[in-house]
Amino acid sequence: MTGKFTRFDIKDFLHTPAELVHYVRACSELDSGDGRFNRVALRDYKQTIRLRIQSDPDFAQALRIEAATLFHNGETELASMLLAQLQVALRHQTARRFFTYRP
Repeated sequence: MTGKFTRFDIKDFLHTPAELVHYVRACSELDSGDGRFNRVALRDYKQTIRLRIQSDPDFAQALRIEAATLFHNGETELASMLLAQLQVALRHQTARRFFTYRP
């Protein structure tokens, strides 16, 4: 009997900013020191932020509130990283809206 496998994509399971933060924390804890796991996490949450902002406009606001909570709790590095990626994703979305070339 052969099984059929589907491709696992973490972006399908990160629905809230809190889940995104927990994912980044878990990846940084499990990193062996070479940074490979952190690079994968960075790529995943960049793509997740972009996709969620496109499909849910309230996600950006919720992510900003989550980053403010992290700042308040003293986790400034993680909060500033999330805010930087949010800013990049918002710029990307704005650029796509204004510079969409259709023949």
